[in-house]
Amino acid sequence: MANVKDTLLFRFVPTMGCNFRCAYCFLADGEKKYEKTMFDNHSVEEWVNGMEKFSDYYIEPYMWGGEPFSINGTYKVLKEWVKMDHIISGFRIDTNTFFAEKIAKECPSNKIKLNCSYHMPYHTLDEEFRKVKLLKELDMVGMVNFVASKYNLEHLRDDYGMTVMNLIEKFEDIGVFVNIAGDFAYANNPNYEKYQEYQMFIQQFISPDEWMWLRGKKEPSLCSAGMDMFTIGYDGNITSCIDSKSRGNFFEGDIKRDKRRKKCSKLCQSLISYPFRGDNSFPSVNSLIGYVERNKKYREEKQVEYKDFSF
Repeated sequence: MANVKDTLLFRFVPTMGCNFRCAYCFLADGEKKYEKTMFDNHSVEEWVNGMEKFSDYYIEPYMWGGEPFSINGTYKVLKEWVKMDHIISGFRIDTNTFFAEKIAKECPSNKIKLNCSYHMPYHTLDEEFRKVKLLKELDMVGMVNFVASKYNLEHLRDDYGMTVMNLIEKFEDIGVFVNIAGDFAYANNPNYEKYQEYQMFIQQFISPDEWMWLRGKKEPSLCSAGMDMFTIGYDGNITSCIDSKSRGNFFEGDIKRDKRRKKCSKLCQSLISYPFRGDNSFPSVNSLIGYVERNKKYREEKQVEYKDFSF
């Protein structure tokens, strides 16, 4: 029997389909079509029964995509998972916030902490604020994520007469942290002519240390992913990002974990992944909450005059 104190992170991708087509997304539009989902060949009941088989562990689910809430199965499975005692509180789901009302109605739970992305081409500021406020009243918001893209910054300025600092302050009024994320096209491109200026702009809101981890630290490191973090495939196959071998099957309740940390040379950029590296001290459990707490503290201590940025 597993040590009940062990917490495992299970990553799920309900679908790579998405109802948005954001220019700065890491996925091409063609990959966002509504094709495969985790419920195509396995029912909600099977996913619920599978999770029950891991009651010897504390489980932290994580969902991303695509838009997880664009398919009905996501709501149904979450409604059942959050009832389980071994599902820990504070687990992260990434969402574009479009389905906020349906989330609040069909699977409300303060165990869930949503990473609510604000995509300006699809929501007015009033719509986004209303949706986030609704979810915040249910204690379901981890943070609002705002990508500092050319489109977003210009429309924030032109349509609302606001800077990102104004945006941060608006959501602070309802107790919500706004993360200012770098657009991959600029933040991951050292050849961009304003790269240093853009970097300094983002580092008004996230620490230089966090910037380093999000861009990818270059040195290999011991990592506990094969011990504590696993991806669950649509067929229930369990794998770990540290290697390509099968670790068991979700529906059978079978998992084979590493007994010790392994050396890994991958440059993990996700805040879900890099806390499992052995060369930092970030907690691997509730990584979204930890990220918010670290960067709240950074902003409070930094206390420098805000400088805007233009592309």
